[in-house]
Amino acid sequence: MDQELKRLIIRKINNMKRKIYLYLLVLFLPLSCNGQTKGLISKGDYLVAIDNAVSDFSKTSSLLKKDTFFSVSYKVKTNIIEVNIIGNSNKFYIDNDKPLNRLPTNYIESNGKIFYWFDDNQNNSNPNIINKLKEYKLIEYNAETIEYSRDDKKKGVSYYFCKNDLTNYKKVKSNISQDITLKVSCK
Repeated sequence: MDQELKRLIIRKINNMKRKIYLYLLVLFLPLSCNGQTKGLISKGDYLVAIDNAVSDFSKTSSLLKKDTFFSVSYKVKTNIIEVNIIGNSNKFYIDNDKPLNRLPTNYIESNGKIFYWFDDNQNNSNPNIINKLKEYKLIEYNAETIEYSRDDKKKGVSYYFCKNDLTNYKKVKSNISQDITLKVSCK
């Protein structure tokens, strides 16, 4: 009789766990859907556009799985801010405490990935950038050989944000940057 009672109690506990799990799932599902669509910031400059692009890329792009390091570039045009994101495995080289190639000035970490860019509008780079690049093993010191690779077939994502509303944008997945600024309806 003890064994049957134990089985009955275990079944009831398992049923309660399932009901609680289902209840929590139904409760939090609408919140997670809203978070993805409302996560972008509507007003700001090119830095906000970069943040929006990285946020969208991290949530929606299948390219996120293919790389750990992403190079970000941007162009500010009359009504559009263009942001390009592409996977990049090239390292940064330092010899006798002097960079041999241009170091990024900024970065964003998202989902265990690093997105970095060069900002000509910034006098100083982020003071944490070297440590962060070291953490991702992107810096090589006193290397005898410097290697760079370029894959013209590699796909990236280009974002075209309206300057006056950064939640109004188009994105294109391609291996080349395309000029589609006329297709983004900015008011």
